[in-house]
Amino acid sequence: MSTLAYAAFTTKRDNAIPGTSTSQSPPGVSTYVDALAALVPAEVLTLHALILPVTTKTVDATTQIIAPETLSWAFAGIIVLSILLYVAPRLIEQKWDNLDYIRLTIPPLAFVGWTMLQRATAFDAIFPGMAEAPRTVVALFLGVLLGLVASALAYKADQKHI
Repeated sequence: MSTLAYAAFTTKRDNAIPGTSTSQSPPGVSTYVDALAALVPAEVLTLHALILPVTTKTVDATTQIIAPETLSWAFAGIIVLSILLYVAPRLIEQKWDNLDYIRLTIPPLAFVGWTMLQRATAFDAIFPGMAEAPRTVVALFLGVLLGLVASALAYKADQKHI
């Protein structure tokens, strides 16, 4: 999905008559769509995918990080970018509320989770020694938790009185 879509869904729910944004008013979709948009920050996942080939190489079916410092900075930059991709549309539409401080954390944490689930990613430049089992389990729990939080926040936006 998209972090920009996540911000747009939230804004549309804020603008709708309370309790109608899942059916009668825009965006007209279930709150689970908000969670999906938040959990799949496509813009930054694509950027990460484009950065990996210039910071890694594959030798004998093993991927190695060849520019760990660059990949570390990219990881931090992508996290900041994912926050900005949520914050900017909300500020432009002048729809910022206190729950947005929680919402803005979901796309960057989702990005971290995605990089934890894969191997030879920007996450490895930051935490090269983290074992596969805890890394995978933490990422899976993080995904479930973020999905629940994003769904609950979408419901709150749907119920919000203008």
